[in-house]
Amino acid sequence: MRPASIEWIDSCDSTNTLMKSRGEAVAHGHVIATRTQTAGRGQRGNSWEAEPGKNLTFSQMLHTDGMDAERQYELSMLTALAILNVLERHLGRDARLSIKWPNDIYAADRKLGGILIEGSVCAGCLDHIVLGAGINVNQSEFRSDAPNPVSMTQITGKEYDLEALMQEIGDEIADQMAIYEEDPDGEALRAMYKDALWRREGMHAYRDTATGEHFEAEIADVLPSGLLRLRRADGSEHDYEFKQVAAIL
Repeated sequence: MRPASIEWIDSCDSTNTLMKSRGEAVAHGHVIATRTQTAGRGQRGNSWEAEPGKNLTFSQMLHTDGMDAERQYELSMLTALAILNVLERHLGRDARLSIKWPNDIYAADRKLGGILIEGSVCAGCLDHIVLGAGINVNQSEFRSDAPNPVSMTQITGKEYDLEALMQEIGDEIADQMAIYEEDPDGEALRAMYKDALWRREGMHAYRDTATGEHFEAEIADVLPSGLLRLRRADGSEHDYEFKQVAAIL
């Protein structure tokens, strides 16, 4: 595979916003990475804390050749798995890396990174997507009210070359996209994603955010649409959209 093209800029409000402003003329696999992001976003408008010059904040353009828009979540799965592959090379299995549904990278019970996918849809098909990600790399202290952040350097005590790490991640995402294109029904991808999920085994505590109800359940499935299916102790199954249910740590 050809290496991903990485464009470094000193500062911007949001790499996703900048990438989208350039439109689909941007080449497949191209990455915009910034040393300082002033208005980084997570899912549903959440903010992302990133100390300037210490972390990876980037967006990558992926052309999707008119794939069914209902499969957009599979590209979030693909991105999370690609990032997980790279981080595990550097942090090892002892870091206990996993994917917290729907799109966070976890080390044990702490958040190491997050992903935001934004697609361009026409007549029910995806023309392209912009995937954005933030990864805590060399930041040693977090000052926001985020409950559980952690960085690579906090895990290992090492500092990492941001440009080399960015190239490795950009290449891995592009490579995994090529593999995904040979998996027309997405079954292999979804199986790998479910196997990598945080709390993928056993019963755990959750809270229904609409009713406030606390309950125990296990992960039964993640649907192609991205809905999380939980199975309660009584055997009943319930599907949840993002922010309809919260894991209790």
